[in-house]
Amino acid sequence: MATLPRRAFIVTETTEVTPPMMPTTSYSVNYWRVVGRMFLWIFVGLKVLWGNGWDVVRRRSTEIRQSQRLRGAFERFPGTFRKIGRLLAMRIDILPWAYCVELSNIVDQMAPFPIEAAIQSVEVAIGKPLPEVFDKLDPNPILSSSVAAVYQGILNDGKQVAVKVRRPGIGQLFMADLKALDWILEILEFLSLLRPGFTQTLRRELRESLEDELNFFLEARHQALFRREAKKSGKKFFNAPKVFFEYCSPDVIVQEFTTGMWLWELLAAIEQQDPVALARVAELNIDPQKVAKRLMWVNFWGLDEHLLFRADLYPDNVIIRKNSRLTFIDFTSVGALSQEKRQAMQQTMQRAFKRDPLEMAQASMILLEPLPPIDTIKFTKDLEATYWQFLYALESQQVAWWERTSARLWLGFVKVARDHNVTMNIQVLRLIRSCLLHDTTAARLSPGIDHIHEYQQFSQFRAAAARQRLENRLRDQLTQGLDNRIYLQMETIADTGDRLFRQLQRYLSSPVMKFNAVLGKSVYSLAIFVRLISHVVIATLLAVSFQYLVVWTLNSQGPPLSTALQTTFTTPVFQVVILFLVIVNFRTMLYRLGDKEV
Repeated sequence: MATLPRRAFIVTETTEVTPPMMPTTSYSVNYWRVVGRMFLWIFVGLKVLWGNGWDVVRRRSTEIRQSQRLRGAFERFPGTFRKIGRLLAMRIDILPWAYCVELSNIVDQMAPFPIEAAIQSVEVAIGKPLPEVFDKLDPNPILSSSVAAVYQGILNDGKQVAVKVRRPGIGQLFMADLKALDWILEILEFLSLLRPGFTQTLRRELRESLEDELNFFLEARHQALFRREAKKSGKKFFNAPKVFFEYCSPDVIVQEFTTGMWLWELLAAIEQQDPVALARVAELNIDPQKVAKRLMWVNFWGLDEHLLFRADLYPDNVIIRKNSRLTFIDFTSVGALSQEKRQAMQQTMQRAFKRDPLEMAQASMILLEPLPPIDTIKFTKDLEATYWQFLYALESQQVAWWERTSARLWLGFVKVARDHNVTMNIQVLRLIRSCLLHDTTAARLSPGIDHIHEYQQFSQFRAAAARQRLENRLRDQLTQGLDNRIYLQMETIADTGDRLFRQLQRYLSSPVMKFNAVLGKSVYSLAIFVRLISHVVIATLLAVSFQYLVVWTLNSQGPPLSTALQTTFTTPVFQVVILFLVIVNFRTMLYRLGDKEV
């Protein structure tokens, strides 16, 4: 044993580095304030119930009056009441349709807060005094809602921007109201006035939605993602304002200022035939029918192609620029669908185009999965009957304009789900709300628009885009050689084939029949075997015929039969087809052999 020389270590102070995380917002809860807000909610609820009861006594009670009274109660108190009222408008699976329509009309406007508080928030966001970044900032807000106020300004480099500043103290107010609602609803569940656990999902989704509303970093990222993907789509008729992240904070968003005509101004100009507004429409060269088609196109794009879709299309968050170009602002409410639910939505629309209500019902049921224990046959038949009414309305010319939109389809879908006690998650509700708002707004702009036909037009765009991606990939493979990922995919396919073979071998080697049931099952197995032979013969004839056709087209004469058969049997594609037929038929046989005899 002997000691060996070592390198001297460099002694320095150790430091801990924490990976950067996405900024989040959290708010403290004052429980004395929660108690006060709880009594306020109880007062509002009792007032609504008293009004509804008095209407019953006077025999004037109607669903319309009840929904109007509820909307008035929410609008009387600004802040959380109005936000929760607008969020409840999405719950068409819980509230009647009249309530949802009325609550969606809640006007979310408040008096602006002092400009000094806005300037302080902006200076904290930019990390400098205001004059070092802004040349001008208009003290009068363009918009003042229960969450934020929006100002217009000009940066020192001359860029005109819109500055969205969160209202001071609104986060603490929202959290106090949510906690107060938790207490009230938990008490109602404890007293069995509501089924225990009935409001748990609703309360969680309300909390998540309001927290997203307050998270300006998340909204800015949604907007930037939408803008980037809109550019990639190749369509120049829609976008979102650029976000200046260097000036943003949890309380402030600074973005490009966009000029044009609000969507609500265009709707008012068309429906009221206002000559001043129509002159502005002509000046900007805005075509209402083109705007309607583009609104629907953007909705389809969000549902099928983009990572996120806009859940709330309010006329006050869409700006129409010159030549009918659309700019979308306010990305506080967005939704996302899994790939499985995206495909279910696509299949539903495709089957609607082919006028196949049964396939529509089976496809749309995937949107509700996981399903509770229900009678799926009756559920499917009820959906099919509802979709027949929707298809009849599409073909009729004597129905109201809204019946020819997807409103009838989705309202029937929700009604059947409610009748069978099937709950919906918030993403599906946002999907339905997005379709309803886009379709009905487009129909108001262009009453004759057919959203099923527009979806087929969009499908052609998707097909062309897929073709372009495939051609680009093939061209890259030919010019640059095989990508290493190809070999990885080949290895994956080989592993999958090996697992499939072992699974097939295990199925074939497992005894699954009983002696007293051999006679009936053996006849069934023989029939399956005969069917397999016929499938193999048909596949062989098709493959040989195709080979004869190709060779004859190139050489004006066909190959010998033995050569054609040998070539066919050694072709990998033919072998895969035969393997597929064997697996399918043997699985069918094994299902029958494993059945219990009655």
